[in-house]
Amino acid sequence: MEFSRLFLNDRAPLPSRLMLVALLLILALRIWFCAQAPIETTDLYRHLGFTSHFLENPTGFYGLLPSEFPDEFWSDFWSDVPYIYPPVALLFFAFFGTLGIGLFWVKLVLTLCDCVTAWLIGRSFSWWAALLVFSAPVSVWYTSHEGQYESMVTLLMVSSIYFVRQGRWKLAGAAFMLALQTKQLAILIAPYLLFEIFHRIRPKQLRAVKGFLTGFGAAFLPFLPFYYWRPGLWFLALQNQENMLNPYYWPFFCSNTSIAHFDECSTFRALWNVIVSFTPLALLALFLARGHFRRKFPQALPSIGFWALIKSAAWVMNWYMLLLPACSFTLWRYRRCTMALLVIYWLQCGQQLSSIIGDIRIEEPATIARFHKCIWWADYRAGE
Repeated sequence: MEFSRLFLNDRAPLPSRLMLVALLLILALRIWFCAQAPIETTDLYRHLGFTSHFLENPTGFYGLLPSEFPDEFWSDFWSDVPYIYPPVALLFFAFFGTLGIGLFWVKLVLTLCDCVTAWLIGRSFSWWAALLVFSAPVSVWYTSHEGQYESMVTLLMVSSIYFVRQGRWKLAGAAFMLALQTKQLAILIAPYLLFEIFHRIRPKQLRAVKGFLTGFGAAFLPFLPFYYWRPGLWFLALQNQENMLNPYYWPFFCSNTSIAHFDECSTFRALWNVIVSFTPLALLALFLARGHFRRKFPQALPSIGFWALIKSAAWVMNWYMLLLPACSFTLWRYRRCTMALLVIYWLQCGQQLSSIIGDIRIEEPATIARFHKCIWWADYRAGE
């Protein structure tokens, strides 16, 4: 009964048979991708290998370096970079890595996160939107094939927004805190959450504040030891900004510094990314110019902030785009704008398009072969 009240009490009609068939076909493709070895990134294997050592030294884990495990295959990837991800990501991968569960099962769970995200958006907003989210090439590839974990973050962000819509403030606060403990970029929906809390009349506003903070605080308590063991761990990801690669950077044609961000990108991919990153900003500018600025701006700020941050950062990966559905969902009151943003999200596939003409960097054949052997079960501490 409680589950039905939380997740099924929406007025959006069920998807048509044709749309349901499309969603099932996409799910089948994604499950097939889960059974393939990653070819473009080594992150999934590194996560599992590194975190398989968590239980050996929980208090000092964030101080370890891969170079301390020279006999293990995963330690060759970013060997001088410690584990920089928040506690939820750490615990998720530690579970699979410690038990030796294969890459397929990890990717399947991440794919199911995308499935639930699409379902929540479909139930509460539009099944067309759900189809766009679940079938987006960038999501199909980087979640189901490559095993990037941003789908977990997106699910928690969308869940927080969903619970806000239902007035479930404790659950909204808890989901937001869990999102923050999974990836730092979840902070982008904070302006929307503040807007939802403080634009209400005073009695409801106080109830919202109390409920949200209760859920937020309760969800944070289990992670307090991590911040005692490693103060400032939430900011460890900023170490990546010492590197330089950003295929979405601002004026790629204006200076040598700007061009340096595109060193690994073809001209086609760079131009495509310029189009699909400036278009949502132009759309949002037009949206805000059409009145009610003070009300619209906090709801649009997650998407604006996302692009401002992504286009300004020194180091940005293609799979960061997977957070866009959550940032767009904060505009659920404005159906046309939200749908337009999700269509543009579907087009965030510059890498996939450019790979058709041969513009793709893949891992060494020996590395891919190793990943293929680890699809079902694996000893992530094994060496060459």
